[in-house]
Amino acid sequence: MEPQLDWGRWFLVALPVSGVSIVLIWLLLLVSYRPSRLPMGNGNLEIKSIRPTRERFTAKQWWVTFVCVVTITLWVVEHGIEKWIGDMGVIAIIPIVAFFGTGVLKKVKRHLLRLSFARTNIITCL
Repeated sequence: MEPQLDWGRWFLVALPVSGVSIVLIWLLLLVSYRPSRLPMGNGNLEIKSIRPTRERFTAKQWWVTFVCVVTITLWVVEHGIEKWIGDMGVIAIIPIVAFFGTGVLKKVKRHLLRLSFARTNIITCL
């Protein structure tokens, strides 16, 4: 694509479009579900607060967070490191290998993922 689309230009378009979309969907939900009324039509609507989680992050949750942050960071700087790592598809394989290799995701859960994207990138890289 000429000229190359950088992050600044992409965000310049994506953020306003995303913001408008979120507001429109929120308004659609308000009109559709009318949250100020109870289903029976009597009484006041009560919204119960959600209590905060007091559990600490497990090692598995820290691992998933780390892999996601590394993957996103590599995608952001991909243009500068392309000659060492290759295409973005190679970076996309990192979480797949990291999660299946360490047992975070098991073979049984593989049917939930659409791996045709990853297979295409692996074949392209070979």
